[in-house]
Parts: sequence; C-alpha cells; structure tokens
Amino acid sequence: MDKLLHKLGGIIKGSIEGFDRIVFKGILRPIAYAAGMQVFLRGRGVLNKNYKDWVTEQSAAIIETANQYCRENCGMAIQYIPSCHERKEELAHIQQKKAGIESGLIGVWSCVESCSTYRSTYDAAAGCPQLRSENSRCKHLYFYCDHPDYGFKSIRLQTWSPYSIQIALNGREWLRRSLDKEKCACLVHGNKVLHIEDYGLAQRLLDSQIDTRWEKMLTGFLKDVFPTMTQTLGPGMTYTWTLWQSEWAKDYLFESPQALNTCKDDFLRHAMMTGTSDRVLRYMGRPVDANGQPHPLANPELMTRVNLWQDGLRYPSLGG
Repeated sequence: MDKLLHKLGGIIKGSIEGFDRIVFKGILRPIAYAAGMQVFLRGRGVLNKNYKDWVTEQSAAIIETANQYCRENCGMAIQYIPSCHERKEELAHIQQKKAGIESGLIGVWSCVESCSTYRSTYDAAAGCPQLRSENSRCKHLYFYCDHPDYGFKSIRLQTWSPYSIQIALNGREWLRRSLDKEKCACLVHGNKVLHIEDYGLAQRLLDSQIDTRWEKMLTGFLKDVFPTMTQTLGPGMTYTWTLWQSEWAKDYLFESPQALNTCKDDFLRHAMMTGTSDRVLRYMGRPVDANGQPHPLANPELMTRVNLWQDGLRYPSLGG
C-alpha cells in the first residue's frame, strides 16, 4: 500500500499516477548522416554541388504549405519569433486564451535556431564536391494545437535537411480529453488536476496510455505539419522515433486546502532536504556531469537554500 495514503488517507480524496510530459524525437535514418544523404540525392538525380539549391527549394515548400495550413485553420499566417530564447509555449497559451480556442490548431510560429545539417564542399581526394556534416542555423516551425484526443501538444519541425522533428505531449492533458469523452466530470487548472469524479476510471485511462501504438500515433501527426514529405523524400521514407524525455508523476488530491495546510510544512521541509542541486538541474533540463555536479555549460546557475526566519513583532515609530 502507498505509505502516504496509509498515513494521510483520511484527508486525501484520491490519487492518480502516470505520464506527465512526454517528448519524442524523430529522425530519418537513411539521411541522418552525410554519406546517406549523398546516396539519397543521387537517387533523386541531384548533384552534390546542387545540394543547397535543392534543400532551399524544399524548405520553401515546407514553409509555404505550413503557412497555408495555418491560414486555413486559424485565420492567420505563421508568426515569426526573432529570438530563439522566447518561450513559444507561453505564446501559444496566450494566443489560445485570446482566440478562445478549445480544440484545433492554435497557431504556427517560426524561429531561426541551431541545427545539424550538411554542406557541400569540394573534396580534393574525391575530385568532386562531397557533403559534410555541420552545425548551422535554419528556420524551425512550431505547431501548437489542442488535440481532440491528446489535448495541448506541440510539434517542432526543422525545415532544413535532415528534417528532424520533435513532438511533445502531456499525459495530464491527454487524461483531460479522455475524461471528457467518458463524460466524467473533472476540474483542472493548467496542468494540475484539482478534482475527478471517478478516480478509478482516471487511473485506468492513464494506465491505458502505456499501451498506445506510439509509431502509428506519431506518424499520424505528420500529414498536417509535413504534407510535402512524400514529394520531398519519396514514398519509402519513414521516421524512427525515440522517447527523448518522459516524466512520470503521482498526484495526491486533498479534501480541501485546510486539510493540506495541516501537513504542508512537513512536505516543504522534505522537498528542501531532498531536492538537491543535481536533481533541480536535471528537472530544469540543465547538464550535469557523471558525479551529479553542475556542468560548466550549465548557465545560468541554479541554487536551492533554506532560510530560518524568526517570528517577531514590529512596532511603528511615533513621530514627535
């Protein structure tokens, strides 16, 4: 039995456990390395020296179809973000609230960001241009929507070869949509579940997420964000998916704020004592070394600390 439920079962009305944030990355393995890209271009009748012209043309087609998709589904063009440090998800939430979008595409944003791609350079040994891997920058497209089955989700597509893609879902958003279909009342605030009419049903729905046919689901998202895929890459190219990030969370829902207040101090003390710096860094997506110490590239610095404040009284001064 859950120790916390055993100890505090009298003031906890329910608990759920399952996926929170889930992020998948997709790569096209045949063109994920320079030699493979050269073989692909040869099959398409494209010379290595013409690689840049070819990939520029494909990128323009991807952006144009995305712009058309955005206009047709939310009445506006792709919105350009000048800084890669801008939080796109916050912009999407603001747009969703402003437009009152409950389901469907929220918007598409574009931003020039770092990427892994290729460059055609002359190779003296080969006597002709060859493709070389390089770190560069190109335009990325961010698609945000509130899916009728999976809730709020995002897709990030690199518009330059090798067209890597990233899809982010949220298990709690997914649960919300599933509960709606089951006509089970629930109260949510952002990503937090505050009340569920049937906790047993909610847990069964969360458990069923594990059995999802992930490849079929993820591939199904491509038709809207990368409709030119067959035109660009041919009919035989498919993505290989990797679970890049996953968060598994357990939520305890208390009877009332007053019930939680009776043990809140103990929870906070436990969190501060066990929430060590390496755990905080990992949670925030910052790099740590093998010993759990902050990596030199972990910037800005994150710190945790506990302060003890003495209670007292303050008397106002009386003017003469």
